[in-house]
Amino acid sequence: MQQDIGTIINKGFGTWTRNLNISLPFILNFGINGLLALMAFVVFVAVFVMPELSSIGLDPANISPEQMLSILSSVAIDHMILIIAGFAFIMVLMMFIQSYFTAGAIGMSKNAMETGDTHLNDMFFYGNQNVVNLFLTSILLALIMFAGIIFVVPGVLAVENLNMFLSNPEETAASSVLFAIGFLAWMLYILVASVVLSIVKYALVVGNLDPMSALEIGFRFFMGNKFDILLVWLILISISVLIGIIGEGISSVPVLSTLWTFADIAISVAVIPPLTTIWWTRLYLSRTGRNIHDVSELLDYP
Repeated sequence: MQQDIGTIINKGFGTWTRNLNISLPFILNFGINGLLALMAFVVFVAVFVMPELSSIGLDPANISPEQMLSILSSVAIDHMILIIAGFAFIMVLMMFIQSYFTAGAIGMSKNAMETGDTHLNDMFFYGNQNVVNLFLTSILLALIMFAGIIFVVPGVLAVENLNMFLSNPEETAASSVLFAIGFLAWMLYILVASVVLSIVKYALVVGNLDPMSALEIGFRFFMGNKFDILLVWLILISISVLIGIIGEGISSVPVLSTLWTFADIAISVAVIPPLTTIWWTRLYLSRTGRNIHDVSELLDYP
């Protein structure tokens, strides 16, 4: 039986409060990828920055921001290929880790809605089962988003002197306008593509699909449920805006501002992502005729 968006949002929230462990994949992803990024930074400093400081006889404790910027620029130029390769490797590894935990979270959401409960073992099961396909799908989606760079090409080609454009864009007004229009078109393209392909990852995990099948089914799902998908997007955007407004209001109070910083991180990691995952998963299950467990039917439910 299909559920309206109000029911999906309301009962999805109930699913999360009954299964708070759905937040664990996102907490683990945040922690592991954060640790990986920190390790990459430490390796970068140890391998590239520290030898450069030693060669010019500078004390890291007394170095000025201007000197550090100059050193980083020099290091980037001298080791550009190696740094780009290392950065690409770290990004791919982080994307793979994120795919594992995202698959696990979607699987946990699916089980929670089909049976009423989910466990951490479900994260490992769905993560192991779908990580490769979801990783490949994430790469395909990234390439689809990047394809929109074609809108920027005319503006780039119109810029005869790139250095002049970057330093004094007002002196190349026509090129600046063309570049700005192209960039805005690219951002609009990314937004539209994100909306159209919203359900792809959820279809992949729920149906245990390959990347191409997930893209096809995700697109067909959007074509048949445009209004519902747009409505969920508007709700998610509204929540983000509301959190931003609260943050702006609290930032004027120093003590509360510090507390809000930690609260904002907690909300962004352990609340919004699992709720978003549950809502999208519930929408997909509802619109594809899957059985959804209703906890309100239990005799002991208040």
